[in-house]
Amino acid sequence: MKLKNIRKISKKTLDWITARKSLLKLYEKKGIRVCELGFKDCTFDYRLSFAHRFKRSDPRCRHTFRQTLKSCIPCHQKLEQDSDLTEKMYFINFLAIFQD
Repeated sequence: MKLKNIRKISKKTLDWITARKSLLKLYEKKGIRVCELGFKDCTFDYRLSFAHRFKRSDPRCRHTFRQTLKSCIPCHQKLEQDSDLTEKMYFINFLAIFQD
């Protein structure tokens, strides 16, 4: 039996899958196991994902520690809706990296 209509995975998606695995290990190594944002309605450690500084479709998007934040779904959605807030949170995170 032949399988039909299987979507091919694009190179960008394969790159993200690989980068995600590396980021999971890196965040674990750095001890980041909860949402880094903590906005109102934050779920703290439930359903975490990576919020990128730029949308993944944007050519400026990089799958690196400095360009991602670990966030719960409600906090990630707040960043998605407000680009000024996104820049502010990445600037704060950038400063925190250099204080360590």
